[in-house]
Amino acid sequence: MGELIHTHAVTEIRRVLETAGYDCEIEEGPFNLSAVRDTKCILVMSSDDTGLLQRFDMTPYTITLNGTKVRCDKIIFTGSSYFQPKESDLWTREKLLKYIGDAAAARIWSMPFDLVGGPSYAYTNVGIRQPPIGYDLVLPLRISGQEAARVARQQGNTVLRMIPYWYYQYKSGGEATYKGKSVSFDEEGSGWINAINDLPGQFGDVVPQEAELPQDAEVMAPVTSMDDAKERVKADLIKKLTRRVRIKTTAGDAIFAEEKDFRPSDENIELVFKKVYVPVWQVRGKKDIVEVNAYSGEELTLPSDEGCEVF
Repeated sequence: MGELIHTHAVTEIRRVLETAGYDCEIEEGPFNLSAVRDTKCILVMSSDDTGLLQRFDMTPYTITLNGTKVRCDKIIFTGSSYFQPKESDLWTREKLLKYIGDAAAARIWSMPFDLVGGPSYAYTNVGIRQPPIGYDLVLPLRISGQEAARVARQQGNTVLRMIPYWYYQYKSGGEATYKGKSVSFDEEGSGWINAINDLPGQFGDVVPQEAELPQDAEVMAPVTSMDDAKERVKADLIKKLTRRVRIKTTAGDAIFAEEKDFRPSDENIELVFKKVYVPVWQVRGKKDIVEVNAYSGEELTLPSDEGCEVF
């Protein structure tokens, strides 16, 4: 492979790693790229020089993250069909192309994405992550704790919290008729309610994904029950769909006008509710605690559990 191909390969590998939530930097040597996410570091070398590849593969690299020394994982991309690394993850042309496609799909459709397989030292020095506690509906985590600290503009410990929301979809139908006037209640849509503080959420057209909840995250329990949320949403929808119509009638030379409100009944509205966890990074500085939505990357103006007392 030529030097230009390796340069382009490093660019694409960087984009793949950034899609997986890594903070990447181009290096001058002895490797091409470094990537850090939370307590994991990955170094990347793209070359066909067998001597350079062997030294890179056999050299242990460490980095200090959050006061803890961590051994770095390594990725090698090469066109050499003879080189087989012992301690690095070998990315062939086919493997790189697959990661490029999967990462692009994740960015387009807001899907969860991460690297799989390969040797890893990520947990040997910092404690093994506990197995997940089960499957649930979630919004994908798209920024790291380090990125959240930059958004919060302060340094401190970062804690991942899973905040429960009630995600609902509604469909209204039917019509009302009065004195020749007909009003339709046809409408459909969706919305979000924070299951802790009852505030509405705005997450666009994202579709919740089924995924694992990590045990090391703080998983918050709903305060507002599904039944209470349904009653509130139904009342809000009835108010929203209510139409006021002015009706004119004549009797001889006289013209009479009246206004009438047309409201849909409960039977006109279908509601489907699901509990969805939204990831939030809590950046705990010396004076302030700032929360950052780990899906959208936006700083929260109100705490995700505003209105609840924590003991």
